[in-house]
Amino acid sequence: MTVIYNELTDFTFGEGNISRDASEMIASLCECDISEVDPYIVNTVMVSLKNYSEIRNAYLPYLKNWKWERLPLLTQAILLMSYAHYNYIEKVDRKVIINVAVELAKKYIDDKQSKFINAILDSGVLA
Repeated sequence: MTVIYNELTDFTFGEGNISRDASEMIASLCECDISEVDPYIVNTVMVSLKNYSEIRNAYLPYLKNWKWERLPLLTQAILLMSYAHYNYIEKVDRKVIINVAVELAKKYIDDKQSKFINAILDSGVLA
């Protein structure tokens, strides 16, 4: 989530083009050797950023009275990661995806955003 957030703040990717490799981004952030990082994490970051435009567009119909660009970047990161995990990486129970996203929002953002994320993910975008 942090790497995705960092990329969102830097605007270093566009229509599916990422300027750096996910492994490189994660290794620089955690100041560790990439071999120590779970491949699932690398894959989630890469898929989230590579498919940014498609994922963002999937959310647009569910953002009633909201614009993607106006959402807090950490909210965007959590939504990107959730969608990528469910639709590109591994279909697990969507309730699990929603629960993880809500818990991340509660821990790193606030209760209002956790409720927003819950509503958006529960509205059918993960179908």
